Amino acid sequence: MLKKFVLAYFKYCSKIQLRKNPCATIIGVTGSAGKTSTRLAIVHILKTRGIVKHSIHANSQSGIPLNILGIHPRTYSKVDWLRMIFLAPWQLLINWEHFDYYVVEMVIDSAKEPNNMSYLLQIIRPHVAVVLNASLTHSAGFDHLVKDTSPLRRIKKIIALIAQEKMKLVQTLPKKGVAIINLDQPEFRVERSGVRARQITYGKSIKANLRILSNFRFRYQGVAHKLYLGDVYPDYFAYTFAAAIATCAGLGISPGKGVKALVTYHAPAGRMRIFSGIKDSTIIDSSYNASPATMLNSLKLLKQLGGHHQKIAVVGDMRELGLSEKSAHKNLADWLLKYCDQAILFGPLTKAHTLPVLLSQKFPVYHFTLMSDLTKYLYSHLSLHSHILIKGSQNHILLERAVESILADPVDVARLCRRGPYWEKIRRQTN
Repeated sequence: MLKKFVLAYFKYCSKIQLRKNPCATIIGVTGSAGKTSTRLAIVHILKTRGIVKHSIHANSQSGIPLNILGIHPRTYSKVDWLRMIFLAPWQLLINWEHFDYYVVEMVIDSAKEPNNMSYLLQIIRPHVAVVLNASLTHSAGFDHLVKDTSPLRRIKKIIALIAQEKMKLVQTLPKKGVAIINLDQPEFRVERSGVRARQITYGKSIKANLRILSNFRFRYQGVAHKLYLGDVYPDYFAYTFAAAIATCAGLGISPGKGVKALVTYHAPAGRMRIFSGIKDSTIIDSSYNASPATMLNSLKLLKQLGGHHQKIAVVGDMRELGLSEKSAHKNLADWLLKYCDQAILFGPLTKAHTLPVLLSQKFPVYHFTLMSDLTKYLYSHLSLHSHILIKGSQNHILLERAVESILADPVDVARLCRRGPYWEKIRRQTN
């Protein structure tokens, strides 16, 4: 009851705050993966047009209202929540931040309130909605809705439910709104008929309005555009850039200008950033989070970049997959066999489901229960010129600690994910 009251209180205050910018365009971004990267890409382009506010570290039923109010959590303790409750009315009095655009991530991990899209839409109503993808990420909240015991059919039905929930974002748009939809996601195509707003689709499909070609090239309204990037990105990042370019095209910014603005784009911390490691190694830091789809694509990039050098995958559990976690971690073993030379595992799920498969194949693999043991091994056994992918889920995994242990330049620690006193405390409390 208390939680409902607090959420309702912040929701009410945030709606008042939003009225201070009645002409601002609100862009909502949802998807199972790539939300932050896409949000930042959209912001990167929109900054060429006007003042942009966006939801930094805020994408939930509590995070979005706090971001709108300009309130930043410190420790998430009871005392901290009391501080934020008393601060809200003060912010309504003093916070007159002006912006032309508000780009907000909208995360759902259940079909029930307050963790579903319907609840988020009570907080904020976007004028532009971007739906990126639907996969097993955060699928545990949908498990109880599927009774089918066949693993493959079960996964398909769960993804369909997740897609259905995410598509509520575009289905509630007004007629004058703009819906940006990934046409390569079959489940989204089924739900498109209920969308009243103008639609701009993107993807590799020849039917997409903005078509993804090879090597980060895109075609829109018959004109091809090439994106030149300073950093290295896996192929699936083409969907991130396509969604951003399509979104801004819907707002009147030509794809040519969008591509030009993205030249200086950099991926957010912990999402496929490249660092120099000890012993002239190359670190692919994807430690922020992990899902089956992003894990597979990251391993493909490891093989591509590693070439003839030793390719090491340091991977942690993929969490919040519900009843699909066993099959997902067995599949992980198959991907490790195919795309790397050695695996270092962390977490109970990789120990239970991934490790046995790799051992049966006599594959070079090590599992660690303590992060201190993993980092010591990694530091002392790393071969010259190795390429290391580091990827795992957030909850109790926190593989940025592994990245930090082998950085060539300690200054790069500041560029890793989950910085600040709160996360330092969490890392100290986690094995």
